[in-house]
Amino acid sequence: MKVAALDLGTNTFLCLIAEGTKDGIVKVHKDLATTVRLGQGVDKTGEFHPDALQRAKACLTEFKKEIDLHNVDRILAMATSAARDAKNGKELFKIGEDLGIPIEIIPGEDEARITYQGATAGMNDTQKTSLIVDVGGGSTELISGRGSKILFGESLNIGGVRLTEKFITSQPVSATEQKALEEYIQTQIKTVLPELQKEKIDQIIAVAGTPTSLVAIEVGGYDEKKVDGFFLGKDRLAYWVREFGATTVEEKKEKYQLGGRADIIFAGASILLAVIEALKLPGMIVSTKGVRYGVALEMLKN
Repeated sequence: MKVAALDLGTNTFLCLIAEGTKDGIVKVHKDLATTVRLGQGVDKTGEFHPDALQRAKACLTEFKKEIDLHNVDRILAMATSAARDAKNGKELFKIGEDLGIPIEIIPGEDEARITYQGATAGMNDTQKTSLIVDVGGGSTELISGRGSKILFGESLNIGGVRLTEKFITSQPVSATEQKALEEYIQTQIKTVLPELQKEKIDQIIAVAGTPTSLVAIEVGGYDEKKVDGFFLGKDRLAYWVREFGATTVEEKKEKYQLGGRADIIFAGASILLAVIEALKLPGMIVSTKGVRYGVALEMLKN
């Protein structure tokens, strides 16, 4: 069976075209990612900006061309944080409907399971307790589990786009704004820390564009084989938080090829560092997988 699984995030849209059976994914045909910034201004206005909807339409039109080329059996797009928050969310669903791409909002109770099974796809160590950290544009998912069993899952309203719009007025980031952002992140993490600490966390697995972009810089460019499974130590992550706080958006684009992520990478990296510090762990394993893999596995199972 061949499926197209889309993850319509607050910052990035991803499309995985894969083949498999109910036991899992056998072959990946395409794995596409486009910065759409769907969450532009949603935190302030409560609705999708017309420009963001235009970008979403352009991206999904291109994805659909690729999907049609591969003659898939099933298509499903999952929307998360921004679509839940937007008053005019129906406009996004209409774009999907017109293109023949069914869009669903991941129900809160399913989000943890889908993210967890996607992030841990292909991992064989079932004895360790892992914490999946999925830093999105609008929210950050924290899911702990062992093997196929989920122990705890929570979505926090801290994401790269949301926090950048809320706290950062210019870059380099002033010491005052850095402090306010860090304190806010720490306050949010403290709300779930007692639950997370009920079981000893052996490792953090970080998914999504922020950690994969950081590792791409470390290894000299994005290469999935080098990025997937890379261990990024806390000291290196702290270095990048300082570096991103001290540079302009243009410098981040030119020096580090961060493209549409350049303005939000400081906030995203700050979230990752705060989680690692709160749990007193030495760093994180970076996975190139995530929600789109979880969505694909759901379709293959059903």
